Amino acid sequence: MKENHQFLTGLILGALAGSALVVYLNSNKGKQLLEDLTGKTEALTAAFKEDITNADESLQQMLAKAKQVVTDIEQQLNQV
Repeated sequence: MKENHQFLTGLILGALAGSALVVYLNSNKGKQLLEDLTGKTEALTAAFKEDITNADESLQQMLAKAKQVVTDIEQQLNQV
C-alpha cells in the first residue's frame, strides 16, 4: 500500500512539474529562455568545432615533427 502511495505521489508531482514547465516554456519569458539557450548552444558548438580543428592541426604538426626526428635518427644510425 505504501509503495502504491509513493508511486502515485511521484506520478502526480511529475505531472505537475511537467505541466508547469510546459506553461512556462510557452510564455514569453520561456520562449526567450529557449532562444537564449539555442544561441549559446550554437556558439558553444562552433567554438568546440574550432577547438577540435585546431587540435587536429596541432597533432598533425606534432606527428610530422616526430616523423622527421625518427628519419633524422635513422640517418644518423646509418652513418655510424
